Amino acid sequence: MKIINTLGPKQTDSYQAAQYLAERQEVDIRLHASFDDIYNGLAELKGQYLLVPVAFRSAQSDANWVDNNYKYVDQLSIVDTFFLPTMPMILVHNPKQDNQKVVLHPATSAFLHDFESDLVPDYVSSKPEALKKFLHGDYAYAIVSEEWFESAMKQGFSGSQFEVIKRFTPTMIWCLYKIIGK
Repeated sequence: MKIINTLGPKQTDSYQAAQYLAERQEVDIRLHASFDDIYNGLAELKGQYLLVPVAFRSAQSDANWVDNNYKYVDQLSIVDTFFLPTMPMILVHNPKQDNQKVVLHPATSAFLHDFESDLVPDYVSSKPEALKKFLHGDYAYAIVSEEWFESAMKQGFSGSQFEVIKRFTPTMIWCLYKIIGK
């Protein structure tokens, strides 16, 4: 059975992409707090698999898929690529907060290209983490998964205090690597 390492929690697009693979073959999905954690632990994961979107950008370093694809060429071997639509995302605003801070995953920052340029980004490792921080009330804006935002609204957060500014529905390319070690 393949062990596939990817970004958690279960509310991520990464988990959904791993589930897509699990529908076609028997796999054990292992979720991690960040892709950086996986890349930093490749030696311990030899023989297992890494599933990563080509849009990967780290919230903790300057790492990204392009650079890592070359940096780890001796440790990772591409065995599959595929594409899937991501979960719809939204740019949401809290009008009660005027600090111009936006919490988001670095890979989604391109969605701000035609928005206010004076926003102050706070990058996190996943969209579920961005949602959690946004709902805490310290940010004026966030880019989050629409489904999980709506779910949070149904679980007691007052959605009337937030406004959805824009919706995004991109398709993502996924890369499955076998971790071969050095």
